[in-house]
Amino acid sequence: MTSPWRLAAAPVARMPIVGSAAFFGRNDHDFYDLWFYVWLVTDGERTGLIDTGLPIGDADRAALETANQALDPRCAFHDVRLLPEALDALGVRGEDVDFVLLTQTITYHTGGLLPNLLPRATIYASYAGVREMLCAPPGHPPTEFYFTSGTWSLLRDLAVAGRLVLTDGPVTVAPGLEFETTGGHHPGSAGVRVRCADGVVGLLETAFFDRNIAEELPIGIAEDAAACRRAIKQYRRVCDEVVALHDPGNAARFPIEPGRDSRSHPSTQGGQRHDRHP
Repeated sequence: MTSPWRLAAAPVARMPIVGSAAFFGRNDHDFYDLWFYVWLVTDGERTGLIDTGLPIGDADRAALETANQALDPRCAFHDVRLLPEALDALGVRGEDVDFVLLTQTITYHTGGLLPNLLPRATIYASYAGVREMLCAPPGHPPTEFYFTSGTWSLLRDLAVAGRLVLTDGPVTVAPGLEFETTGGHHPGSAGVRVRCADGVVGLLETAFFDRNIAEELPIGIAEDAAACRRAIKQYRRVCDEVVALHDPGNAARFPIEPGRDSRSHPSTQGGQRHDRHP
């Protein structure tokens, strides 16, 4: 019998967004903190990451921020930690990472995907997200933000080496760990299902906050609100717990092992802690 997987969330950036962008059909002008994470997933034998954080290069990161601020000047990145810092916080060396699961092809989630940082990992990404970039260029965000030039070059090398898996899934990464395209936010939005010690945890990029899950409420900027709602409903049906990937409480719910990272994490008051840290 395989060991259960364990999860830990390392916060890597915060960006305020207006409520109408987070909650479909709501005339909400308040701003909410959207958090980005690099997740560690391990069963004690295999080590993986879910997402790789913001672009490593200053110019790539600044261009992404400028695009966000076209919506509102307050949509700026704060508390940024790049992938090397996230790996340090998680207590993991890049060369020990066996696989990376990308929940979105846009550089919010793929920015740290560079060969010197993850030299032996197999990369899983949504085929729909790559297909959209190549065959049906989107208007928002522009195509330039789907991968950095360094990441695009790496994808070519990974494909040659047989370490790139493009799938709409679901595909079994390892027993108890599944990756699949969900769509909703973007065509390439993906979900991950992880069998942990106390049940199956579903991680959804197409949900920003716990409220999206609890109310089965699509995000306000969903390209396909119906697909977003279907994904939330499906994951609530098949998972014991569903996690909105940008919720401020994720670091408290899935903490890094005490002593690995002494820096503070965002949390929501009264957030439940789960014994799933490595």
